[in-house]
Amino acid sequence: MFSLFKRKEPEIKLIDKVAMDETAKFNSLLLLWNSNKDIAFIFWFDESLRHAESFFADKTSMPVILLTAKEAASPQLAGKTPVFAEHYPLRQKEQDLFSRIGLKTVQVFSSLKEPLFQRFGGDKILEVMKRLGIKDDEIIEHNMISKAIQRVQEKIEKKVLIEQSAHSQDDWLKKNLPS
Repeated sequence: MFSLFKRKEPEIKLIDKVAMDETAKFNSLLLLWNSNKDIAFIFWFDESLRHAESFFADKTSMPVILLTAKEAASPQLAGKTPVFAEHYPLRQKEQDLFSRIGLKTVQVFSSLKEPLFQRFGGDKILEVMKRLGIKDDEIIEHNMISKAIQRVQEKIEKKVLIEQSAHSQDDWLKKNLPS
């Protein structure tokens, strides 16, 4: 009845790591995996997972754990450190999964070339990054970026009344956020 006495859900700390393009993002994922083989990369969309499978197959003969978000609560994740390789457009859906699998801190790797960023000013951010001298293969991480992504996700949540599923981030945006 009153939100004054309602127990507040603990906030899950997001660490966003953003690359200029997909190649830099995947190379960063490979470096991370090379330093810690106990990582499981989690993808929200099947198309992204297929890209990762192809990338890792070219780079290593060792098995890399790549899961869809639907599989994140599976036994394959047991004892592994989950790292998300993209954002889901709806913040609440992300938060629900993070809570369900018991995460307190979450790393999310993204690219400014991903459809979610392209739809909300990724090219402008790219220009600023280049003017600041940030290299193409550099990963940036800052609380302001995480807050900006959160605001975009919350804007999308307000526009989506009935979510339609999709196999790619681009397809999801087209189905759920018509221009």
